[in-house]
Amino acid sequence: MINIKCDDKFIKDNIVDLLNQKKLFLRFHHNDKHFFNIKIIMKDSSLNFLIEDEKITFRLPKSFNLIFEDFFDLISNKAIYIQDYEYYPFKNLIKKNGNNIFLSEIQNIIMCNLLLNTSTGIKKIELIKIIWPNDKDIFFNKLDTHLTNLKNYINSESGIDLKFFSKSGLIKLIID
Repeated sequence: MINIKCDDKFIKDNIVDLLNQKKLFLRFHHNDKHFFNIKIIMKDSSLNFLIEDEKITFRLPKSFNLIFEDFFDLISNKAIYIQDYEYYPFKNLIKKNGNNIFLSEIQNIIMCNLLLNTSTGIKKIELIKIIWPNDKDIFFNKLDTHLTNLKNYINSESGIDLKFFSKSGLIKLIID
């Protein structure tokens, strides 16, 4: 979900490794789809994170946990705007007309991947492997049940009617 840019490969690799340890959804290794670009700049004894029009600066040395807290505060308040609602992928939250809809972890993974793949769709098998990476057996009906539950839950909480298109093992979120 996040694409990290940094001119210093060593700094980038180490920060990405630390963020992965926190289980933060970075850009998936197998594609280049993401919601946000973050530029990291190390200059003298400061570390800067720039996302869109915001910047946070850390004087070094500093505990990574403190850096992560501020970094997470910054990205968790970034929204994806779709039609007349806001989606906050790092808060597992959809907002519409002041109404907050909190998503489960699986619902949020589904929503993220559908939004990241709005133009092409995503293979159901790929989505299953992302949600349940340790499952040896693949059950499409398990994913279909979660998709139906997500659609019904969001509709009952906000009136948002999610529309999915499924064909030849590919699923796509339809945004009017």
